[in-house]
Amino acid sequence: MTDENEIKKQTLKALLAADLSEVKWTKSEFSGGSPNDCLEVTRVEGLGWVLRHSILKEHLIPLTDSEYVAYIKGVDARQPGLTPDI
Repeated sequence: MTDENEIKKQTLKALLAADLSEVKWTKSEFSGGSPNDCLEVTRVEGLGWVLRHSILKEHLIPLTDSEYVAYIKGVDARQPGLTPDI
C-alpha cells in the first residue's frame, strides 16, 4: 500500500474512532417530516466527514474531505448512479 493510501486509511480509522457523542448531526432539509428516514452527516474537524442513517446510527461511513467533496459534486452534477432519475 502506498504512503498516501496508508495515510488515508489512518484518517478513516480515526474518523471511526472519534468521539461522536456530542456532535451535531445534520440532515437534508429535503428529507421530509420523518426523523427516521434520512441520511445524517457530521464534520469531524481536521479529519473529514461521517455519514449515518437515522435508524442504523451505529453504522458509520467515514469520508475524507476530498472524498466527501467529490461525492457532493457528483450528486450536484446528477451523475448517473448517484441520483435517481427524477
